[in-house]
Amino acid sequence: MSYNPASLPVEIDGTQFLIDTRQYRRTTVPALREQRDTSKEPGENTLDTSGAWTRSQTDWSYGAGQTHFDLDDSDRRRFSTSSGIDPWTKGQITLLNSTEQKVSVTDDDLNLQSVNDDVSGNTFAYYSDGQNLKYTSAWTGASWSASTADMGYDVKDFTSDGSYVYAAFGSTAAIRRVAVNNTTYDSGWGGSAVNAEVIGVVSGRFIGALGGNIFELDVNGAKASSSLDYTATLGATTWVSFTSGPSGIFAAANTNGTGSIHHIGVATADGTLNAPTIAGELPRGESINKIVSYNGVIAAATSAGLRIGLVDTASNAVTIGPVIDDGGAAYSLDADNRFVWWGGGSGQVYRADLTRFTETLVPAWAPDIVSAAASGNVQSVARFNGKTYFAERGQGVYGESGSDVKVASGSLTVGEVSWSTVAPKLLRSVTVRQDRDQYTFGDTDYNASGVDYQDSSLEYRGDPTSTLLGSVSFAATNDNNASSSLSLTPNVAKNFDFVSESSVSYKFVMTLGRSTSTTEAPIIEDWLTTCIATPARVDEILVPIVLRRQVLTSHNSGAPATFNSNEVFNSLRQRMESGQTVTYKEGNRIENVTIERLEMQAERLSDDEAWWEGTLMVRLLTVPS
Repeated sequence: MSYNPASLPVEIDGTQFLIDTRQYRRTTVPALREQRDTSKEPGENTLDTSGAWTRSQTDWSYGAGQTHFDLDDSDRRRFSTSSGIDPWTKGQITLLNSTEQKVSVTDDDLNLQSVNDDVSGNTFAYYSDGQNLKYTSAWTGASWSASTADMGYDVKDFTSDGSYVYAAFGSTAAIRRVAVNNTTYDSGWGGSAVNAEVIGVVSGRFIGALGGNIFELDVNGAKASSSLDYTATLGATTWVSFTSGPSGIFAAANTNGTGSIHHIGVATADGTLNAPTIAGELPRGESINKIVSYNGVIAAATSAGLRIGLVDTASNAVTIGPVIDDGGAAYSLDADNRFVWWGGGSGQVYRADLTRFTETLVPAWAPDIVSAAASGNVQSVARFNGKTYFAERGQGVYGESGSDVKVASGSLTVGEVSWSTVAPKLLRSVTVRQDRDQYTFGDTDYNASGVDYQDSSLEYRGDPTSTLLGSVSFAATNDNNASSSLSLTPNVAKNFDFVSESSVSYKFVMTLGRSTSTTEAPIIEDWLTTCIATPARVDEILVPIVLRRQVLTSHNSGAPATFNSNEVFNSLRQRMESGQTVTYKEGNRIENVTIERLEMQAERLSDDEAWWEGTLMVRLLTVPS
């Protein structure tokens, strides 16, 4: 019999029934369960979630590299990536300094180093330009005017011991030296004609290397007698970098495209240097560009990115950690204070905090300053007086603004925010809060004479105003790639314009703009977003079936419907126990449901005494489509 709601108003799994409308109920099941907060202190979990759900962030100091903000294993002190943002002060973000091109250099072997002068106590910026070593002590100048020492050959590498700067020319010529802050090289030095591609003064030793040969040099530029003069047994080995260690020297070499770190010990008998021994090795195919030892670890700039190695002081073995490869290959390194900086491609410098680690031997890190050209590899990095300078291949030397001008704008991508559930939700609003030290305060007393107190621009003494030093915008992008961007005022919530597009996850991007006073920028201490959950809703339907041997239709007309109450009950119970989805019809509605509960309100035993007749209460739950 086809379904006819005018006759019997409901149908369950193909069978039509008369119901007792006085007991019929249809209720939407609450989407949120009752919440209990078991934390010791009030926080985000204490808030009632029956209204808006919240997500917030109050610290960014554990750096970039986390694509999802609020998964179970996420760290709420991290973010996805950034550009022009300084996250390194706990509990706040602001803009980085802008960069200036200090000098233009197109030589491919451009190298920049900080050189201390033992005589004057000054620190010079030295950089190579073809066969010239150029230097200046005016680091902060917008454009460097440098002195020049012509070294006679194309400089491949240079180093200093505080008295002299030593230059290496590869296989072209022997090492030469020039006194610090002097323009004429010492033509009477270096008579032993030792060539080198890489040189360095480390742990009080003068070390050089050419191809697979690594050696110690004496004060005259000759190979030190009876000391380190080792040639790797594998012909495809090239030594590339040296650094000091707790008990000796560490040297990096590449063999057939794979990098390794070696320890060079000191002979206890006479103080000469021993032959290198392997301390650690990179994965096959990953080479080393430079190593630096700092604060008990070794930082390695590799063809894959940055790695941190831990030195075992007993054995001098190096445990090498996972690679930070978000920025691609790393070409250079420098360390200062608690940080290490490394140079990447496209004029980008990165920074890592060696006091904060996100996993074993993986420090907190983030992109740092970048050149205006943003095109070449950063071949060297130097730090001086709290500022970062770097050499970009094909472009020249860049450094932070000497007058602390901020970048025009910077952005921080928080990452994907899903409120820890795949249930869809609709984003409502966002609020940001700035550092209270950036608030301004009115200076008008309440009882001052000659004051027009009806003036709308009047600010009373002690009344804070939240005018930003610059600008802040907050953008959200949903799963459908629709975006909404808001320009914000501190402590004032603004609503997104996602009117009806629910999304499982939203990607948040915050953008800061500097002030009209270019040395000032907003300092943001937190953001707070709200959303409402929009899961597919479930209806609970209580269907009171009139279950008798014969049942008249709802209009008491026509032949009565006949039921076997026992068979009906058993059929419905079987579907309930199996969890089977059945079709439910009432009026013009057709829905898929599951039977969750049966309750028989008996009135009499059936004529055949098989089972009860009366009202069967059937609890149904709709199945979301």
